[in-house]
Amino acid sequence: MKKVLLAVAVASFGLSAAQAAPTLYGKLNVSLNQVDNKDFKGTDETQLNSNAARIGVKGEEKLTDNVAVVYQAEWAISTDGSGSDTDLSARNRFLGLKFKDVGTLKAGQYDSYFKTSAGKYQDIFNDDTNLDITKTMYGEERLKNVVGFETDKNLLIPGLQFNIMAQTGENTSSLYTTKERDSFSGVSTSLTYENKDIGLAAGLAGNFGIAGNYNALSLSGIESDAYRLTGSLDLTKAGLDGLVLGALWQHAEPSDSPSFDALTAAKLDTRVASLEEQAWLIQATYSIMNTPWAVKGQYQSAKTEWTGGDRTLDQYGVGVDYNFNKQARFYGLIAQQKRDWQDNDDKKTVFGLGMEYNF
Repeated sequence: MKKVLLAVAVASFGLSAAQAAPTLYGKLNVSLNQVDNKDFKGTDETQLNSNAARIGVKGEEKLTDNVAVVYQAEWAISTDGSGSDTDLSARNRFLGLKFKDVGTLKAGQYDSYFKTSAGKYQDIFNDDTNLDITKTMYGEERLKNVVGFETDKNLLIPGLQFNIMAQTGENTSSLYTTKERDSFSGVSTSLTYENKDIGLAAGLAGNFGIAGNYNALSLSGIESDAYRLTGSLDLTKAGLDGLVLGALWQHAEPSDSPSFDALTAAKLDTRVASLEEQAWLIQATYSIMNTPWAVKGQYQSAKTEWTGGDRTLDQYGVGVDYNFNKQARFYGLIAQQKRDWQDNDDKKTVFGLGMEYNF
């Protein structure tokens, strides 16, 4: 009898441990690229790139009938041994509480809601070392020291979700701001809607005092106010099987920036005092029915203006995917970036072949 009770206890312990065990996940994405006119300085380079490869653990464990703990810890992996994906550097990580049918409270470091408002059909070159939209426009930040809340997608209207995160004042201040650092210094928020029955996904997002980059001027860490509108439409319901259209539009400008005179006195870039950026993109993805093939095309543009001048950074390209299954795909791409303010070496062209595997 004691042996039976012991066996039951051991089995129960094993079941409990299995329920509490985290999920191991990751993505490896490696590509061979030929980059003509790298850095717009006339140099050509052959690259082997690790495109935002990662590994992580995540999980959810029930605490009561209505509350569960949720967590995630994710690290970058340098598949090629070098480059921007520094081995085991911090990506998304948080600890939080999930309230049944209400929403989730999270604290840590993770992608801004401004960034995540753009779904899979707003950037076909997402994660690519050379071509991700972070290379052309403001707003693709992963924020440190944040507390956020995400409503349940069925709280009010099925498919509708409101998200908001606030960044604490301990985050490093930009030289281009007069903001106080003794409270929550920045906010990122979004309102998203998804209806799979009609193939529609849409989002409206805003950043307030969130540091980001203005690529045309090579400025980084500029605390800015911005708003973004995104959307995609699967035209299968309209009889165009496999065709999905996507678009994004946004506006950004520095917030609480010092005056022109103050910037001059501090020997900082005076263009920040009147800086504005308008950016947009359109894309189309066509998955050829009953085959593993998909073709994609995208055009994007970011125009940065200030008193006395402006610059436009454009990117256009196409890609082809061969999907073995939901986890593995081979792909090819060709894309070009163009700077309208350079007379020579104003175009950078990228050719690539790669493989992505998700586990």
